[in-house]
Amino acid sequence: MDACIRLKLNDENVWVVRHLEEKHSHELVNPEDFHFLKSNRRLTYHQKQLIHDVSDINIGPVRAFKILKQTQGGFLNVGATEVECKNLKRDWIEYIGENDADMNIYTTFLLNIVWTVRESCVVYFGRMKKQSEIIQHLEILSNLMQHTEQTSIDNHKKCVTFAVRLLSSESIESYKWLLMALKTTFGREPTVLMTDQDAAIKQAIPAVSHHLVGIDCVCGTYHKSSPTSEFEIEGQRIMDDYELNDDKWFKDMFAICDKWIPAYFKDCHLSGLMRTTSRCEGENYFYGLMTNTDLHLIEFLGHFETAMEAQRCVQRKNNHDSRYTNPDIKTNLLIEEEASETFTRTVFFEIQKEIMASMLTCYSIKVEEYDRINKFSIKDTDKDVKHFGVFEVSFMKSDCTVTCSCLRFELTGCLCRYCFYVLRMSGVEHFPRKYVSRRWTKDVVSTPSSGYNMCQSPKDDANDDFKSMIRDIYYSVDYCVDRLVSDMEKLKLYREKLREMTQEVDEDTRSVQPMTNRGFIEAVFGVEKRDEVNVKIPEGIRNKGSGPVKKKMIGEKEMAILKAKKGSRKCGRCGEYVVHNARTCKKKANDSASKYIQDNNVSHT
Repeated sequence: MDACIRLKLNDENVWVVRHLEEKHSHELVNPEDFHFLKSNRRLTYHQKQLIHDVSDINIGPVRAFKILKQTQGGFLNVGATEVECKNLKRDWIEYIGENDADMNIYTTFLLNIVWTVRESCVVYFGRMKKQSEIIQHLEILSNLMQHTEQTSIDNHKKCVTFAVRLLSSESIESYKWLLMALKTTFGREPTVLMTDQDAAIKQAIPAVSHHLVGIDCVCGTYHKSSPTSEFEIEGQRIMDDYELNDDKWFKDMFAICDKWIPAYFKDCHLSGLMRTTSRCEGENYFYGLMTNTDLHLIEFLGHFETAMEAQRCVQRKNNHDSRYTNPDIKTNLLIEEEASETFTRTVFFEIQKEIMASMLTCYSIKVEEYDRINKFSIKDTDKDVKHFGVFEVSFMKSDCTVTCSCLRFELTGCLCRYCFYVLRMSGVEHFPRKYVSRRWTKDVVSTPSSGYNMCQSPKDDANDDFKSMIRDIYYSVDYCVDRLVSDMEKLKLYREKLREMTQEVDEDTRSVQPMTNRGFIEAVFGVEKRDEVNVKIPEGIRNKGSGPVKKKMIGEKEMAILKAKKGSRKCGRCGEYVVHNARTCKKKANDSASKYIQDNNVSHT
C-alpha cells in the first residue's frame, strides 16, 4: 500500500486522524528540529506579557528572548525564536499607528485629570492635588528632558518628580503657556526656575511673572556668605591675571553672575536642591534608563509610570529605614539625640556632621552683647572653609533665636555648625523647635503613597479583573513552589497535580485557538483600535538636541527591497547607481555587440 492518511471532522469541528499507513511514512524533519518549524513556533500569553512588561524598562524583544531562555531552561524550551519576539513588537507598533494620542483609555482618563491640548502643546500634571506630600516639596522647577519633568527633592533629599509635560516645541510661547498651566494647576508660582541657560525659558519667565527667579545653575565654588562685591573684585582679578578680558565666554558668564552665584540667592529658600546641574543630569540618566526617543505616547506613559513606581519604592524604603532604625549617636549631647528622633536619616547625618564640627573645628574669638542679643565672632579651622574668614552669629536667649551670616538655615532648612556652637556655649540642651523644618522630618509624609497606576483607566473594570486574575494564578504557583522547594516528595506530588490539570485543560480546549498577537495587544492596552483618528500626531517637530527627524520604522526586509530598487553603488560603465557593476553592465554587452558588427562590416568590405 502507498503512503496514506485519513482524517475526519468530528462533532466538535476538530480534524481527527482515522488511519495512518506508517509503512511508507517517514519524518520530514529531524525530531530535534521540530521547534524550528513555523507551525511549532508560538509565544504563550505569559511570554508575551513578559516581553511587554520588560519593555517598560527599555529591554527590547531580542534581550527579552534571552531572558525567556534563562528563565525557562534553554532556547529549546521557549517554544519560539527571537523572530516571534520581534514580530510581537512590530505588531503592537503597527497597532498603535496613528492612533497613538487617540487611544480611548488614555485620552479620556488624562482629560479627566489635567490633560490640556493647545497650540500643539500638551501638559500632564497627573494626581498632583492628591499628592499633598509632594506638593509640600514644590520649591524649584527643573528643565530636564524633551518631555521635561518638574523635579524637587523629598524629605530624604532624593529626587522626586511632581509633574511632567510634553511639548511639541521648545519655544517661548510654549514655555509661557507651560508656566501659566503650572501656576493654574498648583495655585501658586514656583520659587525658582532652573533655566540651564535656555534662552527660550529666560524670555518666557518675565512675560509670565515678575516674582519668579530664574537661575542658570548654582555654582558651589564660592561661599554663600561672601559679599557680592568680593566676588566681583576677585572675578575681575582672575580675568586680569589670566588675560581673559577679551574671552567672549568669560565675559558673558561674568555678565550674568547674578544668575549662578550663590551669594545672589541669599533670600531664596532652595532647600539645598540645586548647587550644580548634577541633579538635572542625574534625573536625565534615571529617565534615560526607562525611556527613549522612539516611544509612542501610549508606550511612554507605561515607561513613565514604571519610573514613578521606582521613585515611590525608594521613598517608601527610605521612610521605613528612618522610622525603624536608629543611627549611631557620636556625642553625649541631648540635641543630637533629639535630632536623630526627628529628622530622616539622610538629613540627620548632615546635622550630625555639623554638630561634630561645632565641637572640633569652631571657636569663638569675640562675644559682644547689644540689647539682650549676644553676637559671636567664630573662626573655623576646617581646611575647606577656614579661608572664608569670620562668621557672625547672633543669639537671643529669651526666645532661642539664632542667626548666622552663612545663611545655611535660610538656604537649606538645616542649622549650621556655628549655630550649634553658639547654642552649646549658651547652655541650650534641647533642639529648638522653631528650627525643625517639617520637610526634613520623618512624619512629613503621613501615609504611604497608594501606588495608583496613572496609566490605567478607572472605568475599565473588566480589563483590570482579567489582569488581576492572571497575576493571582502566577502568584499561587510561585507561592506553592516557594513553600515546597525544600520538600522534594511534596514538590513531586504538586507537579503531578499540575500535570493532571494541564491534561484536563488540553482536552477541554482542543478546539480553542490560541490568542493572536492582536488579541493580546488589545488585552494589554485595554482598548480597541478605532477607524477614525481624532487627535492627530503633530508633524515637523524639532526640539533642541533631538537629532534628525525620524521617519517610520523600516524592517530589514523592506530595507533590502528599497536598496535593491535604487541600487547601492555606482556602475563604472553606465555611471548610474544600480545593483550591477561594470563587468555585468548591459551597456557593456551592447557596446560589445556594436563593436562586433562594426568589425564584421569592415572585414566584409
